[in-house]
Amino acid sequence: MPARLALDRIADFAAEQGYERLEVGVWPGTGGRDFEAAHLPVATFTDEDAAATRDLLDRTGLEISALAYYENNLHQDLDRREEVRTHLKHAIDAAQVLGVPYVGTFIGRDNSKSVRENMTEGNQVLPELVDYAGERGVRLIIENCVMEGWHPDGYPGNLAYSPSSGVGSPASASV
Repeated sequence: MPARLALDRIADFAAEQGYERLEVGVWPGTGGRDFEAAHLPVATFTDEDAAATRDLLDRTGLEISALAYYENNLHQDLDRREEVRTHLKHAIDAAQVLGVPYVGTFIGRDNSKSVRENMTEGNQVLPELVDYAGERGVRLIIENCVMEGWHPDGYPGNLAYSPSSGVGSPASASV
């Protein structure tokens, strides 16, 4: 697994290169996959963490465009799904404290169910998360990566991989 850079090193580099904003990864510090990054401890985010983050942003002249936690919100293991849901709410709470307008997430898919069944499940699971974010002045943004390899039969592991999936269409705008 590649070494992870601390947020201050990333911010310093980004500022030197002329960047204005960063999307900041907020996975739990599990280090399970290459694309996970735990740059802010959102599950235990304190006033001191918020102040240190603001100081870093002030020092570098950067803003945070979004907090990133792209995990499977429809995971077939309901205990794992609850872990994802809970951590996503922590990310939303931290975004509110920091004044970050967006939290990026992933719809995902229960690979034991059909697309139709997943759409029904998503309509039950996702509105609560959208409402939770909205009540805090934060908007959820959805990753549309196919996530090949997440589904054992080779189908996409994410319902939001294509406009034809219906996710994001006017008919599903409440999701």
